[in-house]
This record gives sequence, C-alpha cells and structure tokens, in this order.
Amino acid sequence: MVIVSISLPEDLLSELDNVLGKEWYASRSEVIRHAVRKYITEYRSLEKIEGEVMATITVLYDKREKGEAQLRLQHEFGDIISTFLHSHMDDTTCLEVMVVKGQSRRLKELIDGMKANREIRQISFALMGIE
Repeated sequence: MVIVSISLPEDLLSELDNVLGKEWYASRSEVIRHAVRKYITEYRSLEKIEGEVMATITVLYDKREKGEAQLRLQHEFGDIISTFLHSHMDDTTCLEVMVVKGQSRRLKELIDGMKANREIRQISFALMGIE
C-alpha cells in the first residue's frame, strides 16, 4: 500500500476517533479507505446519468461560514433548482435541501461547484427516476 498524508481539523479527527471506538473499523486508515471507495462509487454513478433528471441535494454548513460562493451557485443554477428549503438545526448549523429538475449536465455542474466549496461540511444527493 501507498502511504498518504492528509490534514483534518482537530475536532473532526476527535470525532473520528470517538466513532472508531464504537464501530467495527480496525483503524483510521480503514475508515478513510471506505470513505474513498464510497466517494468513487458516487462519482461513477453521477457520471453515468444522462438527459433529464430529478434529484434532491442536501447541504450542511456552519452558518457563520456561508459565503458568497454558495449564494452565487444557488443563483447561477436557479434554472434547475425548483424548490429550496433552509432550516436552522442549532445555533451554528444550517441544513439546506434543494429539489432539482433539469439536464444531468447542469446537475453535475451544481454538485461539482458545491463540492469545491470548502465552507460546506457535508453534501449528499439522491437521484430520482423520471418516467
């Protein structure tokens, strides 16, 4: 195996160590390998879609960190975002859910833009079939 060095915020590493004590993973490395495999699977499934799609995109971020990049993306992709929900989860955390309908190319561009935004803590999406 190749050794790779990564940087993590201290609080994220602490959370990982807490979870490791409760889960079946043997090491931090095993958790990271699993996360990378999951990411690659998600990437491949997104790359395969074509044509008109419907999806939900869920984003979690610290409200003190939401910046212009995310606002700009949401406006830039207003043509495919049909519904937008914003919820305050606690004093510092916000959750946003977007319902998206449009060309798969636009969905991919929106997701790529959000993944590139360092202010976003988590992003997930679910594709829906159009019949």
